[in-house]
Amino acid sequence: MSVNLYPYGLEQNPFPSSPTPTIHDARVLGGKRHREARDAIVACIDDLYSKLKAKDGNYDSRDFRLVTVVQDIGSGKTHLALHIKSTRDDVICSYVDLSTISPKSMHGLFSSILRGFDSEYVEHLRSTIVGEIKRRAMEGNKHARKFFRPSLFFSNIERLADDVMKGKREPDFRYLNHALADMDIDMDEYELLVIKKIVENRFTDVSDLSSLEDMLSFLASLARINQRFLSKITVIEIDEFDSNMDSIEFVKAIINAHLPSTIVLLITTPSVYDSIRSISPSLFDRLEKANYKIDLVGSSTFDEIADIALEYIRKNVKDLRFSIHESDITGKIRVVYDEFIEFRNIRSLLNILYHAMEIAARRSDKVLSEEAIEEAIKQAYPGLRVRGSLMNVPIAEYMRIRREHSSIDALEHGVKQAVKNLLALMQEHGKISRVEYDTAINSISADAVYMDANMKRVGVMVILGKDYASMKDLYHEGISVDRLLVINNIGSNSSNGAVFVSIDKYKIADLIYFSQRYSKKEITDIDVEKALLLARSITLH
Repeated sequence: MSVNLYPYGLEQNPFPSSPTPTIHDARVLGGKRHREARDAIVACIDDLYSKLKAKDGNYDSRDFRLVTVVQDIGSGKTHLALHIKSTRDDVICSYVDLSTISPKSMHGLFSSILRGFDSEYVEHLRSTIVGEIKRRAMEGNKHARKFFRPSLFFSNIERLADDVMKGKREPDFRYLNHALADMDIDMDEYELLVIKKIVENRFTDVSDLSSLEDMLSFLASLARINQRFLSKITVIEIDEFDSNMDSIEFVKAIINAHLPSTIVLLITTPSVYDSIRSISPSLFDRLEKANYKIDLVGSSTFDEIADIALEYIRKNVKDLRFSIHESDITGKIRVVYDEFIEFRNIRSLLNILYHAMEIAARRSDKVLSEEAIEEAIKQAYPGLRVRGSLMNVPIAEYMRIRREHSSIDALEHGVKQAVKNLLALMQEHGKISRVEYDTAINSISADAVYMDANMKRVGVMVILGKDYASMKDLYHEGISVDRLLVINNIGSNSSNGAVFVSIDKYKIADLIYFSQRYSKKEITDIDVEKALLLARSITLH
């Protein structure tokens, strides 16, 4: 059974289909600005590790770091945070999206931070702690043995520890503190509570922790345990930070607490950041003094977005020659980016590229084609039209017209035919009369000559791609028309009686779109009204 490959020999679609970043998608990080932001966070992590190493793992209140990421919606802040969480194996990371928490209470925020840690991490920590106690028990430590509650008939520590890990046996926590003390690990009541919850598989059950002091002590204890048992620092990523008072007070408390061997990554928008200035000057002061302040300005520029898109392919493609296709893909992305502000957001562009890849795979295309992109826009954004278009041209049709008329000769031919079809429609509706096509006016070849509503003889010429100097003397004394209309793409002007009407690329699209529908007899009554307005816009009547 043959399987259709995606363009460039890809076995799967490299682009994400989710409207918001996911952990899986975030493993790919493209764009110069985003990589610089990533490197700043990595530098913060490395700096904290170097300080801990210098102190041989002993930490104090100075081993806390604050990083702020402030930028507009759609700039890639969430993607950056999830990238750190999904790719840095040397940190224990919790990701919290405050927009998903309701109601926002301090206890709710605290609980969400605990739920933001991966279940794999909790299980690994549980296994490490139980494994360390098991090791000491098997070495003969009496407190460690009593922790597993051996009996006269069942004293196999290996199996007892396995039952504890599987939740089949509850250990005796009265001996936990002594067992840890025998390992030269001194723990306070909160650290013992953290371990108890982890071993009992109740890590996120914090109903017994209600005060702010309890919550902060629990987080500090967890950070110390991560460092002691896993030799890793803790990263708490708080996304969609807002100006809710409980959010503000809780984050301020975390910063003031200086959680040991911990980095807090705070993500918000400029508007929220500014509002905090007036709502909580004390928190604003702390944020202004962050160890690292990351600004993703420029994250929506073309170069940034194009590199992000290319990086998804680079990470998945096996063909080492793929780089030869990068300029071609970049050019196709630029058309979409330059023409339509709707696709200057990375998520919107990635969505189009995802659908385009699916279409290209069904067509067995070897490369990502303009046709696939056009079809993707047509399917994913069927109601999207060119802004200001009189004929309400769909964006996909605009791109097709632009592609099919890429040369100046093809473009001029298309506009000439469009003007002729427009004049034919006007004659059908009594706006003009006596239309002649491709006729000579004295020695000048005109595309059409007609009589307007005032019985004035009008000549029309379509001349694209020529400068004004080469056209300004077209009209001369004795020419047998009352008005010579020159449709061009260089600028509007009048010279020697000739009227120059400039049409931009959107007006050209209007004309050709109308012309093609007219030729296929697809013009509706509403289209007729729009077409007559189009004719008036280029002074045909």
